[in-house]
Amino acid sequence: MKIVSINLLLIVLLLIPLELWFGHWLDGPGAVSMLDANPGRVEHRSSPLYPPGNRITNSRTRYGFRGGPADPARIDVLALGGSTTAERYIDDKDIWTAQLEARLHETNCPIAIANAGVDGYSTVGHIASFNGWFDRVPGLKPRFMLAYIGINDAAVHPSAAWYEDSVRYKSRWRQIEHYIAARSALQRLKIAVRGWWQARQNQLIHDEVPIAPGTQWEPATLQSDFAASVAPKIAAYRQRLGRLTKLIRDFGAQPIYITQKRIDGRLVDGHWQQIVGSDGARNTATVDAINQATLAFCRDTGETCINLAERIDFGANEFADGIHTNPAGSAHIGRFLARELGPLLCRR
Repeated sequence: MKIVSINLLLIVLLLIPLELWFGHWLDGPGAVSMLDANPGRVEHRSSPLYPPGNRITNSRTRYGFRGGPADPARIDVLALGGSTTAERYIDDKDIWTAQLEARLHETNCPIAIANAGVDGYSTVGHIASFNGWFDRVPGLKPRFMLAYIGINDAAVHPSAAWYEDSVRYKSRWRQIEHYIAARSALQRLKIAVRGWWQARQNQLIHDEVPIAPGTQWEPATLQSDFAASVAPKIAAYRQRLGRLTKLIRDFGAQPIYITQKRIDGRLVDGHWQQIVGSDGARNTATVDAINQATLAFCRDTGETCINLAERIDFGANEFADGIHTNPAGSAHIGRFLARELGPLLCRR
């Protein structure tokens, strides 16, 4: 017991400086709280999505946004999304939000777009972002919020905690728990590892299911009770959409929901196929079900939906893997959304 106690004490003493160095204990009470969007970060690195020898810039403003004006009060549009919006392996000027902004500027529409995409975020994360992130950005009052969602929500368990359960704790203990989670480096590491494992199970990691000219496909069959198995997930997602819509509206913005396309599974003459070695059929079918729930939500509530998943015709060389576009694909998204949303976004 003495040896164990001494070793535990040494571990605690070693963890204290690590927590102080890597954690956020010394940040002020109004500091922005995010898992994977460090405010003020600027990275210059090579990317497998560009020719050899090229280096890209992946930067975040002091408020955690990728792109957008330095003054948050000048942001007209804020884009929410996961890794397909954050686009960490694509240069600042080539991400789809930058491409959308550039296309609108070409039509004499000087709109300012900021990118709030964070790897791994689903509607659970977007809901939480209103308490601890968006509410702490001075002057932030976008007219529109674009939510490019679907792929990550297809992997969210129906029982996943969201706003009322994970942010606005009612008990003092839960408030303390949230305070620790927002600042502790170890807690962030735990969340990151857990998220990585969940992403791995659902084949959401960058380049896990690569797309190449020689990609091989195999026949696949969905489980007989597939519709029943995803029904609880769809119902929970629909509830989160309602909550997210209210938060966006209360923030003074208009929500615009954009469906997503996953290409590691496909229907050919009524039969499912998937990339060899993947679970693309099930994953793609689940995203399709999420997309249909998004469209149904917009029909029922009168909110705006853009069915990108069905209306955009991606080329074979516009995806880096089963879910992430390369620079050409991101430019295609920017052009498509500029055509679809230009009349709405540019209206004053």
